[in-house]
Amino acid sequence: MKKALLGAFVGAILVFGWQTVAHTVMHHHDAGYKTIPNPDSVIASFTKIFKEDGQYFVPLMDMKATSEEREKWMKSMEGKPWAMVTYHSTFKGDMVTPMIRGFATAFLCVLLLIGILGKNPGAFGVIFLKCLAAGFFSFMFIWYNQNIWMHTPWEVVQGELIDCLVAWGLCGLWLGKFLKK
Repeated sequence: MKKALLGAFVGAILVFGWQTVAHTVMHHHDAGYKTIPNPDSVIASFTKIFKEDGQYFVPLMDMKATSEEREKWMKSMEGKPWAMVTYHSTFKGDMVTPMIRGFATAFLCVLLLIGILGKNPGAFGVIFLKCLAAGFFSFMFIWYNQNIWMHTPWEVVQGELIDCLVAWGLCGLWLGKFLKK
């Protein structure tokens, strides 16, 4: 158990460390965020419209609609603009809590991966490829599905692909050396 905890701790440093580097030094996520003119007036409008924090799909059909009503709505929306907005009523500049939660999440994910790899994880290359596969799996299931269903722009998805492969590749290099028989 000590070995798994040590492996997860160092792996979490690598995964979390890559996320930090990606956002503070590499800036490959920057292309995924567009700016708009007059952001203050847009936020003022949002404040009047959105009554609570949350993610809004605009416009959103009635979720209790019948199949016929849904089909009619879909046809009426064809070619029209729509938006998905994540709204927060207050900005919180606290970085400590998200960093603690982010590191704890990375630690738990690496620990779970070590558990999945099992007592006989194999040779260095096998461990490395399994870690890369875990990163690719998470990208495909989460980010690529967002691209498919919510049309999350490729610029956003591309940055996440880089992060998944690099972070879990670094973790794989570590775990490959640390866990190999």
